[in-house]
Amino acid sequence: MDTHTNDEQHTIAPTTNPTPEHSIPFEFTGDANEFFSIWIINVLLTILTLGIYSPWAKVRTLQYFYGNTQLDGASFRYLASPLQILKGRVIALVFFAAYYFSGLISPLATGITIGVIALLIPAMVVMSMSFQLRNTAYRNIKFNFRKNFKRAYTIFAYPLLLTILYFLFVAYFQDNFLPTAAAAENETETPPSSIFSSLFSFVILPLLPIVCLFPLWQYMIIKLKSSHACFGLADFSFSGTVGSLYSIYIKAFLVISVFGLLAVFAFNELRDIVTVESWLFNLLIIPLLGFILALPLYLWLLSYIQTKKTNFIFGNLGIAEHRVQSDLKVGAMLYLYVTNTLAIAISLGLLMPWAKIRTARYRAQMTSVIVTGDLDNFFGVQPEGQSAFGEEMGEVFDMGLGV
Repeated sequence: MDTHTNDEQHTIAPTTNPTPEHSIPFEFTGDANEFFSIWIINVLLTILTLGIYSPWAKVRTLQYFYGNTQLDGASFRYLASPLQILKGRVIALVFFAAYYFSGLISPLATGITIGVIALLIPAMVVMSMSFQLRNTAYRNIKFNFRKNFKRAYTIFAYPLLLTILYFLFVAYFQDNFLPTAAAAENETETPPSSIFSSLFSFVILPLLPIVCLFPLWQYMIIKLKSSHACFGLADFSFSGTVGSLYSIYIKAFLVISVFGLLAVFAFNELRDIVTVESWLFNLLIIPLLGFILALPLYLWLLSYIQTKKTNFIFGNLGIAEHRVQSDLKVGAMLYLYVTNTLAIAISLGLLMPWAKIRTARYRAQMTSVIVTGDLDNFFGVQPEGQSAFGEEMGEVFDMGLGV
């Protein structure tokens, strides 16, 4: 009887217990005084070399921030070469020069130049993202980006086409219709209201579809970057919906609209109360009050969109059975933006390292990885050596364009 009982207990006893889901927070260990010495040398050498040293300054800065960002006791590494970044900046400078000199030729030339640059945006996004991830490593395992130019152009086809058509349309309007309308107004000596009406109809109104499609464009970029990013052999996934991103912008738009209506109402009431000349009220008081009211609204808007968008992107990012969690708070980010701006302004820029360090520390504190199972087993199946010939050839075409 005792033997049977022991056998039964041995049979029903569990052999393994699955590791419960748990959170591993990021940690930032940087120090403001330590980073200040790096920052001030970067600034001085960049000034002395007329900007040529800036790629080296960027590498030193990113190496410091990556090296002081830890997850589960291990730091990230930034591996890029300053010459690679310099190559990307030269190409960006060529694009800017082409845009600038095309404006000296004609509005139509500007529109064509912008169209050509817009056509290159999908390729630049792919190359820039590949550059960024290929030069990031964690636990001797490199991130990567699976290039797919065809998908990039497919995703951006309609937004790019709409943008190109808009700029060509505006350039044609400025080159042909606007001078004719202005001449007609001068001949008849009538008020220029019809010109403003034409500007609204031919320039501002056609811009509305592009504005409405902007969140969709951002979502496609996020989806492209997430679905082709990988860490070792593991692909990232993104579960966010475009509706969630639209809701962020719609809520911001509603707040701005309500604030604008209240401001108009307040200005009208103030106009009746204040006993000053109407021209003085319009020229001095309205702009001054408008700036005072617009500044906190702008800071809140910046904090709200950046915070919600960051939470949206990282909060829907996953890899294998693990996922990322971001809990940034709008109020805390607003406090950081306000105090950082004031500190930088009062110190004439000398407190910028302090502002960057405290912002990075807060972002790391509010970001974590929700791990399911054993994280060590996950790293154990990832390859550490990824420097094959194909990898090296891929890096030749990558560049740090900042896209």
